[in-house]
Amino acid sequence: MTATDSALLHRDPQYTYPVLVKGEGIYLYDEAGNRYIDGTAGAGNVTLGHGRHEVVEAMAAQGRELAYCFSTFFTNQPALEYARRLAEVAPGDLNHAYFVSGGSEGVETAIKLARLYHVQRGQAQKHQIIGRWRGYHGATLGALAATGMPGLRAPFEPYLPAFPHIASCYPYRCAFADCGDRCNLTCARQLEETIREVGADNIAAFIAEPVVMAGIAAGVPPPDYYPLIRQICDEHDVLFIADEIITGFGRTGKLFAIEHWDVVPDMIVFGKGASSGYAPLGGVLLSEQMRRDLTRSGQALPHVFTYVNNPVSMRAGLTVLELLEEEGIVEHAAQVGAYLQEKAQGLMRHACVGQVRGKSLMLGIELVQDRRSRKPFPAEWGVSRRVPQLTLERGLAISGASGGADWVEGDDLRFYPPLIVTQEQLDESLAIIDECLGLLEGEMRQKGWVPA
Repeated sequence: MTATDSALLHRDPQYTYPVLVKGEGIYLYDEAGNRYIDGTAGAGNVTLGHGRHEVVEAMAAQGRELAYCFSTFFTNQPALEYARRLAEVAPGDLNHAYFVSGGSEGVETAIKLARLYHVQRGQAQKHQIIGRWRGYHGATLGALAATGMPGLRAPFEPYLPAFPHIASCYPYRCAFADCGDRCNLTCARQLEETIREVGADNIAAFIAEPVVMAGIAAGVPPPDYYPLIRQICDEHDVLFIADEIITGFGRTGKLFAIEHWDVVPDMIVFGKGASSGYAPLGGVLLSEQMRRDLTRSGQALPHVFTYVNNPVSMRAGLTVLELLEEEGIVEHAAQVGAYLQEKAQGLMRHACVGQVRGKSLMLGIELVQDRRSRKPFPAEWGVSRRVPQLTLERGLAISGASGGADWVEGDDLRFYPPLIVTQEQLDESLAIIDECLGLLEGEMRQKGWVPA
């Protein structure tokens, strides 16, 4: 169905949308009977795969008992239990949770909590949030202000507060000439420079995705990056917010990706995989110190959403967490993710592939016109749209993005399937990607491309 053929406002008016009717495991089925490997796990959220009746049945049972609870006046047992369970498995002293309907609401909440925390401590001037260029934190205005993707920001700039941004850690296209091919953490030290420039008295928090997917395609910082970030934040009384919306709940082979760096942030924002796509769910985990200071006045927090602590979503989150633990899915993701990262290096045989990178079940493939110079393809060639078209025709849904090199040119591909994927299914997926990269190279040669 084309985007203009229905009463539903679709995002892309030029795209023909297959109409899905069923999901099972890692597979999706459309009304024409076509089967697709879900190589993006929905929007990165379907961790357990499609068709998990245990989650649906738990939600239905909860809905029959109590479907809604107005959090201003009441609480409910699933919310209390879910908060307790998350406190048990979260890193460090992140012992408290605030539940919302999704990741963007979670980022908005974290930004507000950072502000309220400093106000309660007599530091009302601390209000700025430092983000990173290429970082993505959501579609709402506060989240978009922290986002560092100009194409998404541009139409809404008049509404956005002027949050400062620093460079992301992107060794393949490092913003600093002194790094070469080996990151020397100049990008992390830019945080301290920015804090000094803006003034620590004005900075409330720094927000970053442990592994960047939307803006870099599985960009993984080196081992020393987040320890240095944590140190800088501590030295300047700046909160560190880890945006784990896409990385949380097992995607990187640990429950939360920041654990790979042995760092405990002040807040973790989560969403997506928390409910495996079965219910709208997101939230913020916050430290013991933050909870104490936020509540020291005894006044109610001036922040709430209608669906805070929704019992049905809470039950979905609880059930997903139970299944992750009972079935060893996070450990499985670590195992097959290591296989994926090793096997995917075989795609480097294609001259159009500049780098294959990632962490566990987050895979990024950067496409280039010239591997030696890392020169990107011309934007008008539409490389990052063409490859997903080819893979979809062969039964694999992956995503692509452009603008990675200079916000206009620079193409990459992303593959991040449900965590239940098997090695055999990974082999099948990589074989399709491999075939389609070969087809792409043939098409590019017809446009005059000469591989370096």
